[in-house]
Amino acid sequence: MGKVNELAETVERLIAAKVARQGGISTYHDHHIRGGVAEARRTGRTDELSEYLALLTAERFQDPLPRLDRSDREVLGALAFPVQNFVATQGVTEHLIWAGRPLYKTVFDLASYPMLIAELAPGTIIELGSGSGGSARWMADVAAAHDLFPVIISIDRTAVDVTDDRVSFRTGDVGHLGDVLADCDELPRPWLVIEDAHAHVRAVLDFFDARLTAGDYLMVEDSLAKRATLREFLRSSVHQYQLDTRYLDLFGENTSCAIDSIFRRA
Repeated sequence: MGKVNELAETVERLIAAKVARQGGISTYHDHHIRGGVAEARRTGRTDELSEYLALLTAERFQDPLPRLDRSDREVLGALAFPVQNFVATQGVTEHLIWAGRPLYKTVFDLASYPMLIAELAPGTIIELGSGSGGSARWMADVAAAHDLFPVIISIDRTAVDVTDDRVSFRTGDVGHLGDVLADCDELPRPWLVIEDAHAHVRAVLDFFDARLTAGDYLMVEDSLAKRATLREFLRSSVHQYQLDTRYLDLFGENTSCAIDSIFRRA
């Protein structure tokens, strides 16, 4: 039982430190881990204790390639929620709506994006794939709630019938971003770039690779089908990118529509 007690004490110390950072208030998951520790002490099993320890000591910023090199089957098998539950997180009986417009984000992204925007305090948000304009307006509202007023540019090949002084809706081809973002060198930093157009993905990645600076974020949404392109891009880039697991795994592994693809330029 010596090994069990040693692991249990370590996990308990880590949980106590986490709860202290939270102002002394435990989450449901903190209570779950404490229950698991008590059970491990009774049974003498170390399996879950080792999992808790790995979870609580994981580095926030990680090399993305080990996770991107996994097969689709491995990725889906490691999701924190069964696939049939995960795919329901954009809505089942209806899609999400914001300010009267469809908002195609998962419920997890509705929680993690505001945290990321608050922490990053972006000078510019660039969204590729406007849809109906709902997500750009939502991000403008989220930023304003944090007293942030970034430049927000949303690009789509189809014009968006939305007027919002906080968002510049631009019509153009993401395969020719040099034409649509001719002013990009003047845009304030840091940048939050969101690839949600699902077209010319490698060209988009190369365009921003040449322009992102340290601390900028690149999010590639709905990325399961883009993994090969992401691997090739990361291996060919002369720059370093890190996965930010704080937002990627906030509710468990890959609880985001940007599966293994919330990148920070190192």
